[in-house]
Amino acid sequence: MVLEGRLEDSGSQSLYYGSNVSSHNPCYFSSYGDLKVHELMLKDKVRTEFYKNVIFSNKEIFQDKIVMDVGTGTGILSIFCAQAGAKKVYAVEKSEIAKLAADIVKENNLTEVIEVIQEQVENVVLPCKVDVMISEWMGFYLLHEGMLDSILAARDKHLKEGGKMFPYKCIIYS
Repeated sequence: MVLEGRLEDSGSQSLYYGSNVSSHNPCYFSSYGDLKVHELMLKDKVRTEFYKNVIFSNKEIFQDKIVMDVGTGTGILSIFCAQAGAKKVYAVEKSEIAKLAADIVKENNLTEVIEVIQEQVENVVLPCKVDVMISEWMGFYLLHEGMLDSILAARDKHLKEGGKMFPYKCIIYS
């Protein structure tokens, strides 16, 4: 099975995968409010370094662009995007960890660039469309956590025509 998001053509209709979206469940968000969950992700050096390298190796995609980080967690991807030269980063996080993300952004003197929004992404209203959307939405077995529908909804609502998504393609081999 191949699930592919739009990289160049952000104007076509979406194919939504799955009908039981766990990201609409309050327990889903409360689990991501637990700092231990984020500690594990941050300590995953392969994961964190991969995203950092993708962002820094493609600075021209982020430079002077408006970015949305869906499910920002502690804000690490938003910080990488800001360091790569993003003009504005909307860091969207529904869970209580958003408060910590805002503190981390402030501690890193990035409040002029990164705006943390504590809200479910489907309910977010932005003043403009974004050039780039980034998210670490993959769960166990790729689709386990059910965030894909939220990512696709955010893409359709907020990504500019011709905008970029990271990641934009996933392959499941069986």
